[in-house]
Amino acid sequence: WLILTFLWLAMPAIADEAQQYGIFGLVEKLSPLVVAGQQIDVPEDLPTINLLGRGDPIALGDTLALRVEMNEGQLVARRILQIYPIVGPVSNVDGATAVIMGSAIHLPSDATVKRGQWVAVSGFWSGEKVITTRLRNLNGGWLGHLTGAIDAVDGTLGGSVVRDVPIPKDGFGNAIWMLSGSPERDGITVRLISSGLFGGPVGMTLWQGHASLPIASQTYAIHGTGVVGTAPDAQMPAAGALITRCAQDGRIVTHAPEGQEMIFLALECARNTLAD
Repeated sequence: WLILTFLWLAMPAIADEAQQYGIFGLVEKLSPLVVAGQQIDVPEDLPTINLLGRGDPIALGDTLALRVEMNEGQLVARRILQIYPIVGPVSNVDGATAVIMGSAIHLPSDATVKRGQWVAVSGFWSGEKVITTRLRNLNGGWLGHLTGAIDAVDGTLGGSVVRDVPIPKDGFGNAIWMLSGSPERDGITVRLISSGLFGGPVGMTLWQGHASLPIASQTYAIHGTGVVGTAPDAQMPAAGALITRCAQDGRIVTHAPEGQEMIFLALECARNTLAD
């Protein structure tokens, strides 16, 4: 099932003539579906792609990547992918923190996990740690899985060492990568790799995630996404804050690009920037 899912992920989404956009974020409401603050219509026959190969319905606290289009002023889902920053066995638990394949996981207050337990984590990266929004306990025998941006210098994704990962011709860049393979105590030995969350190119994207410390003068990133933005010192988001930002080609936009005024308004890009 996992190989079939990766083949599905690698195939570009079949798009009609309508411009399509990307949304990545937290499920805040189920009926109607609200992700990253946006209400989204979901056609009844649209399946949810899930790396776990399970028939679990979407739940509050899930993290989703959606390919959407505008139809009569409403966002309509054309592709839905469940996102797990990390799936693997717990190697250590210390209070509200667990360690999976070398990465720290902040546990919800109601979570009960023990060493050796396999879990699938929904949530967002914050540096080398995942802030969990939903935790699924799994039976053993799964492949380990990581989703996020790869640090090519350190050879890590989050706090996990990635081994045997084939280096793309153009490098890892700022793309989001999905890696599956054999879990190790400090990382993963990669067997399968795929890039991108939305099934192919999209126009404007809306991202939720935790803000980084400044990575350069008046420059910050959204952890785990490769998305980078600039702001005056007084408007820089607090490091670690959960933020929502619109981006074009991996760069945060605070004003509508030419020809993108309608989707900029629909995604409430200006309001999200000012909300901090």
